[in-house]
Amino acid sequence: MTKRPRAIGKRSSKGSKIAAAKYYRVLVEMSPHESVRNLSGFRLDHSCMPQPLPTASGARHLHAFAGGAAIVALRKAGRKVKVLADTDAEGVRLRKHVGRGDRFLGGRSGPKGVGRLI
Repeated sequence: MTKRPRAIGKRSSKGSKIAAAKYYRVLVEMSPHESVRNLSGFRLDHSCMPQPLPTASGARHLHAFAGGAAIVALRKAGRKVKVLADTDAEGVRLRKHVGRGDRFLGGRSGPKGVGRLI
């Protein structure tokens, strides 16, 4: 019996509960001939998100932020939605990488690069 590889770091979105008041990072499946305008009624925020390339079969995915109520509405409309992360939990995790020191030494030094210290 051979060992089957398993995906590391991926969670199943089917078992997770979706809270209506929370926001999530999602992938919404779209057909090859659809535009983002078809999803405009669901209040998705996709403006600064990097979008994945279409698959070999031509299917596309929209990478966006969506509220829990929007995810429920998308699924009721027959859309496949994959929840990638809870934005609150992801924000807490990413804030651990932000420095806490004063990089300008209390105003004694300025930013390096283009610009001038006034």
